[in-house]
Amino acid sequence: MICCINCFKDIEIRAAIEMVGHIGNCPICRNRNTWIYDSEKDADKTNVGEMLDSILELYVPESELPTLYPEEEEMLIEDRLLKDWSIFSGSSCEVKQIVSEYVSESLDLESKIAMERVGIPQLFDETYLKDNSIMGKYSWEVFKKYLRNENRFHSKYINLEILESVLKETEIIIPTGTKFYRARVSDKGGYSRKEMWAPPDDVASPGRVNSKGQSCLYLCSHKKTTVKEIRARAFDYVTIATFKLNCNVRVLDLSSIVHSSPFYTENNKVAYLVNERTLRQIQNDMAKPMSRLDSDLDYLPTQYISDFAKFLGYDGVKYFSTFDKASYNVALFDSSACDCTYHRNFLIGDLEYKMSAV
Repeated sequence: MICCINCFKDIEIRAAIEMVGHIGNCPICRNRNTWIYDSEKDADKTNVGEMLDSILELYVPESELPTLYPEEEEMLIEDRLLKDWSIFSGSSCEVKQIVSEYVSESLDLESKIAMERVGIPQLFDETYLKDNSIMGKYSWEVFKKYLRNENRFHSKYINLEILESVLKETEIIIPTGTKFYRARVSDKGGYSRKEMWAPPDDVASPGRVNSKGQSCLYLCSHKKTTVKEIRARAFDYVTIATFKLNCNVRVLDLSSIVHSSPFYTENNKVAYLVNERTLRQIQNDMAKPMSRLDSDLDYLPTQYISDFAKFLGYDGVKYFSTFDKASYNVALFDSSACDCTYHRNFLIGDLEYKMSAV
């Protein structure tokens, strides 16, 4: 089987193909003069084959799946791979050609997976999910509904031990001296430096990270983004303050909670697949735009994750800005980790509106 670097989007496989150092023409995607991989000639020079094996061996042909396996989850291998992973960059037909040729050469892979519809039994095995999934046998959406409508403090819908392990992988240190910004809509006179800190506990309103009555200092990496974050309107006065960390802070980087490749470590690929879906939903909810009409209850799931981070001893959480993916926000549980070094009042000029049909 011969394919090329352009047949894949996975960064680990692409890097491995480039390291082989062979330039040629790809019979799969028709790219010319590109880095190519030959499964027969290059097997001993790279781990591309091992990576492909670790994914393909997960799938079981339809004839061997459990009787109660959901029929709608049974798909042809090429469609299943495109739905489950971000590994291939080509079309369904191109993926089918790669898999069919690769499986026909393999001594270990079941040939039926290239001919029958396939599935992964563990994805619907309650015993497996209980031991390996963040959400156990439930889903993130079910968990959100439970928090909102039934019980906000104790839940059987989440496996905290696995969640802790997954969150630990996102731990980062933001060094002393790092600058952040915070904005507040004000009057013409602006706010004093003292008034730019997080509100006291007894008047703290609920937010993406904190519950009502829990003070939390929300900061942003870019000054202009803070104005968008507070939804300032044209001709509003806005006070913007600069904060500088006075110590290293240990935070969970929820903007990197989703991994770029299933091959980043020698992990359990089924558990990776199960949990990656949940992690992507958590990441999306952390950066989900909220309108003035949305309920504070919509913050409950992300507040739960943040409370757990605080319980584990972290200083805060980092997450994507809702308004600018080039910026990020940091919510600090303890404001004393930084100093307010500067503040100034501004008048907002024209705003640029972007609309999309709904």
